[in-house]
Amino acid sequence: MFYGVILLAAALPAATGGLPNFGFASGRLDRWEGAGFYVTPAANHGPGRAFAVSSSDAGKPGSRGLLHRTFVVPPDAGAVRFTAAAVRPRGRDAGPLLDVVLDDEDGRRVAKQVRTDKGWQSAAKLLPLQNGRLRAYRFPVAHLAGRTVRVAIADEDDRPGCHVICGGFGFESRDEYNSRDFAEHMIGLVRDNRLTPVTRFDSRHFMALSNAGDDFSEDRLYNCETIYALFFDHFRGKGFTVRAPREKLMVAVFDTPAGFEAYLGGKQSTAIRGVYHPPSNRLVVYDYGQNRAFLSEKQYADRLVRQLPTHLERERAVSAVNRSAATYRSDANIGTVMHEVAHQLSFNCGLLNREGDVPVWLAEGLACYCESTANGAWQGIGEPNGERAATLAASAPLLPLRSLIENDDWIRKAKTMKPVVLGYAQSWALFAMLMEEKPQALRKYLALIESRHTPETRLADFTEVFGTDLDKLETHYQAYVRGVVRQQVRK
Repeated sequence: MFYGVILLAAALPAATGGLPNFGFASGRLDRWEGAGFYVTPAANHGPGRAFAVSSSDAGKPGSRGLLHRTFVVPPDAGAVRFTAAAVRPRGRDAGPLLDVVLDDEDGRRVAKQVRTDKGWQSAAKLLPLQNGRLRAYRFPVAHLAGRTVRVAIADEDDRPGCHVICGGFGFESRDEYNSRDFAEHMIGLVRDNRLTPVTRFDSRHFMALSNAGDDFSEDRLYNCETIYALFFDHFRGKGFTVRAPREKLMVAVFDTPAGFEAYLGGKQSTAIRGVYHPPSNRLVVYDYGQNRAFLSEKQYADRLVRQLPTHLERERAVSAVNRSAATYRSDANIGTVMHEVAHQLSFNCGLLNREGDVPVWLAEGLACYCESTANGAWQGIGEPNGERAATLAASAPLLPLRSLIENDDWIRKAKTMKPVVLGYAQSWALFAMLMEEKPQALRKYLALIESRHTPETRLADFTEVFGTDLDKLETHYQAYVRGVVRQQVRK
């Protein structure tokens, strides 16, 4: 199921082809419209491009050009790649437009990016040649799959010597686009933070870049694949409309908290075992066996064991401590992956809108609903969650339901981890209750908030679907929590 490739450089497959003469391979301008450009041998202007187009005027004034083409973005396209440069004589100011642009069917311009020594960066316009070569650019187009767009190469500068050279276009698949960005980012982290080099691991639906051991890395991908099909089966069985992601999902795996913290840009609480990172749409985890709090507690237990009076007692205690630590480590690693991949799946399958306003109780309640482990094994989706139930049993009073659903202050303004851990447990209980008792209403609620981008209507949205008598719902919720505690907390 898995294979690993050590990443020594960010070299990944080149952009795929696609439309006829999209890269000017015919040596003519077939299927293109406009004037002012001609086909010329690409020479060293770009890898794999036999021809380019140029609006060069051979030093004659008054020459402008526009070359354009309309096409439909393929379903699996992640980006449109091309090479190009704006050419002006030395000392000539920027002047009129020399550019390559992409517009959607509504006339909205798609932002382009340029490849630099620091990775892909935003490019407002074409840059000059770099060491005599065209630069690599791309338009991210995954969000435009199936839609009609128009690419245009424009030369509005009629001054002598000012022109555009473009080495042609090619599609990069979603998987190529995502994996290339991911690899470049991880290799940069390794380089800048002196981390252990990363290796690539692939399974059917996921790609991991990991600097942890092979066994640990493969186990984490195995966890991801285990929940993948069951996630869709479970929610479809409850009547929810879910769709499989169009591309592989990305997972960053680190051997220690050092890589994890480097990825997130700073020191993290030891209570944070992993995250789903919405901006990059990636799952980020590390081996909980290297967690500072875990190691400290293990060392403390070892010191206590050494104080036992007899050799036999010490041996038995050491064995018990090691078994308990190994089980807890396994539970933590598995539960973390199941929790975070549930986030990743829910934001990529149509349940939740990654670009919308999603209440924290909903996102975390759903993830906790999928995370349960016991004795080093995952228990499944919607199964009893002893860890969250134990938190509810040990906490009084609970957060008011209104505080949980109206805003995210319970986590955003928390000064310690205690209210956060309680909020997660209550979110799990609320989500589980709604899934068990009101799945149809929950489906309606998800549809209602799908288009929300600000939190002002959270309380109104919740009460519109689940009832305006919040006190009555609070009473029922509190009773549900007490029932969960009775059933799931071990005496």
